Amino acid sequence: MKQIILHTFTKAEVEALDFKRFDALFGHWPQLWNHELRDKFDSLVFMVDGYNDRTEEIYCIPEVRRFYRELHRRWPWWTFFLCNENASMAVAYLCLIDEVGTYKRDTNPMCAASFDPRLILEILHHDFGRMNYLWSIARMSDEANDQRSDDILKLFKGGVSHE
Repeated sequence: MKQIILHTFTKAEVEALDFKRFDALFGHWPQLWNHELRDKFDSLVFMVDGYNDRTEEIYCIPEVRRFYRELHRRWPWWTFFLCNENASMAVAYLCLIDEVGTYKRDTNPMCAASFDPRLILEILHHDFGRMNYLWSIARMSDEANDQRSDDILKLFKGGVSHE
C-alpha cells in the first residue's frame, strides 16, 4: 500500500524561508537507491498552515510564492516525490510562475487558476530531467515514467481547479 507523507510548512517557516526541518526530514531523499527511492516516489504532500484567514488562493500569496520558489531552487525533485493529493503538486508549481490568476463562479465552490501553460512547461522540462535521473536510479520502468509525465502534464491542461 502506498504511503502518503503530509508535510506542513508553518507560517513562521514560510516567512523566514526556514528549511531546516524540511532538510532534516527530506533532504537526503534524492540520494536514496533502488527500493528505498521507489518507496518515496509519489508520496509527499506539501501543505502550508497559517494563512487560513487570507482570502486569496495560497499560490497567490507573495510570501508563500517566495517560499516555494526557494524550496524548488534548493530541492528541485518535485516531479518524482510529490503526490497530487488535494492539488498539492499543482499548487506548488503555480507558485513558481510569475503570473497566475484565479476565478470562481458564484454557483461553483471550485476555484480555477488561469496562467500561461508555456511557463509551467518550461519548468517541467527541467524537472522531468531530474525525475528521469531518479527514475533510473530507482530502476523503474520507462512505461511508468511516461505515464507519470503524462499525468503531471494533464494537471496543467486547461488550468487547475480546486476547492
